[in-house]
Amino acid sequence: MKRNLTSEPRTLGDALAPENGPKSLVSPYMWLWRASLKLARLSLTAWLSAIALWMFLGSPDIDRDSVLLLTVPILFTWVVLLIYWWFFVGRNPENNQHFLLINDRQRFMHNLQLKAKTAVFDGSNIYHLGHENGLDAQPLGEIVHLLRLQGYRIVCFFDANIFFTLGEHRAYGKSQRHSPSMLMETFGLKADEIYVVPSGSQADEYILECLKHLPISFAVTNDKYRDYAKQYATVMKDNQWRKGVAISNGDIRLLGHRF
Repeated sequence: MKRNLTSEPRTLGDALAPENGPKSLVSPYMWLWRASLKLARLSLTAWLSAIALWMFLGSPDIDRDSVLLLTVPILFTWVVLLIYWWFFVGRNPENNQHFLLINDRQRFMHNLQLKAKTAVFDGSNIYHLGHENGLDAQPLGEIVHLLRLQGYRIVCFFDANIFFTLGEHRAYGKSQRHSPSMLMETFGLKADEIYVVPSGSQADEYILECLKHLPISFAVTNDKYRDYAKQYATVMKDNQWRKGVAISNGDIRLLGHRF
């Protein structure tokens, strides 16, 4: 998929700088904020429900000590959350960075050269296709290798549950510690080709956002991302943005591409 290139910016990090690209408050610690907020809301709801039930059951004389015992920890939790947001989220300049850069654990996305031709893999999607055909990691690893030989840079996105999926499929022991090296060994990937999206997020949007900002790129996936058709209309404007994978009698083919 080819788009117009300008002399600047030169890297993805330049293109996604706050002055050039959209901002996002998705940070590596946002999961902690969300979990804490859910817990605080749950405790507040439980407290209000307990008071309402108490009054409904005919206990108008509510013990003040009991009310305080419930109220103090809830108020304390909310104060802690506000302090955390102010000092670690709201005032952190890094949280204004694009989510592609903030959640890049391998720290390679910033330096991706815009002029390089790139194959963006939906790693989980292609792995599931391989598993369904009894080939597991082979299709993804084979296509990655062949595209590398043609000079393509590889960016492979995985859903956060990829480690658990591989464990259930006995690609390695379930007790083994999750790390990018496991994906490197399983799929034949390099460290600067692996991007595992945060828990609770889908790789779909990361893949499409990556395609949006890389001028010479295409996705390797069998997913058509219909739910994102309006949001990423410019990415999906022709039939070259996505190349599917077909498996027949053990033969692996990248559709619409010649090796």
